[in-house]
Amino acid sequence: MATTPIPIDVVTSPSHSAPPRFGRQARTEAFWGYLLIAPIMIGFAVFFLIALGASLYLSLTRWDMLNSPVWVGIGNYRTVLHDPEFRTALVNTVAITVPHIVLRMICALALAIALNSNIRYRAFYRVLFFLPVLTMPVAIGTIWKWLYDPAFGPINSVLRRLGLPTPEWLAQPRTAIIAVVIVLLWSGVGYDMIIYLAGLQSIPRDYYEAASLDGAGGWQRFRDITLPLLTPTIFFLSVIGVIYSLQVFDLVYVMTRIDQTNTLPTIVYYIYDEGFRNFRMGYAITVAWVLLILILIFTIIQFRLQRRWVFYG
Repeated sequence: MATTPIPIDVVTSPSHSAPPRFGRQARTEAFWGYLLIAPIMIGFAVFFLIALGASLYLSLTRWDMLNSPVWVGIGNYRTVLHDPEFRTALVNTVAITVPHIVLRMICALALAIALNSNIRYRAFYRVLFFLPVLTMPVAIGTIWKWLYDPAFGPINSVLRRLGLPTPEWLAQPRTAIIAVVIVLLWSGVGYDMIIYLAGLQSIPRDYYEAASLDGAGGWQRFRDITLPLLTPTIFFLSVIGVIYSLQVFDLVYVMTRIDQTNTLPTIVYYIYDEGFRNFRMGYAITVAWVLLILILIFTIIQFRLQRRWVFYG
């Protein structure tokens, strides 16, 4: 059968062409879209971008909040590099961050695996472990400070009955690090557990059934299926965990502040101390910018390394 050729004028006719991309309707939709997001963008500019620029300027000044800022250039940043108190705060922060991240991710994963199985009262246990996440940090710090009290605290009372040493937990930097890490684990492991549960429940059950038919045991299924498919979740929790740990303040302020002195100053506590107690706000803002740079460096390193071990299959 002969085919009838399509006239060229039909193919190129304006009536058969696509509608204009930037017509009146598109411009109207764009106008209303920009109008609706304008309040958010204005708030973002006023309360973030302008404040960020002002803080960068103030970090280059000497300012006590009572007099006008005095320009010192990068002098504050040079001072930070040679400040022994800042180095102490940095060491304390890293000493809290490393064990906190490692133990929190391991404990949360173990809890998530246990609560993802068919056990009785599973929903109750999930709520029980998540409740500390909803508690205010100041209340958590106050309660645990009483628990760690060397004379009247229940923890040392139990240790005395067992014949074990009863340290002054919050009076010495080494034991204070252990005490703060324990409280951070208790208060935050429930959040990671929920995220792990979401990751575990997103893994298709067909993988486990196929592995079981091939004779894979529990450890092999965890190693070859669960762990690789949880690497995106692990990566996410490691990033936000590092950011949170480097900014820990409220628990340290409540628990380790004894008689107007702090036995375990962290970077954010040092910022508070310099800005609101010593009235060196310009220098405190400089330390805050240094902390921001450290967080960016750690985050970039994590994103670079995730290409080697995170599996998005």
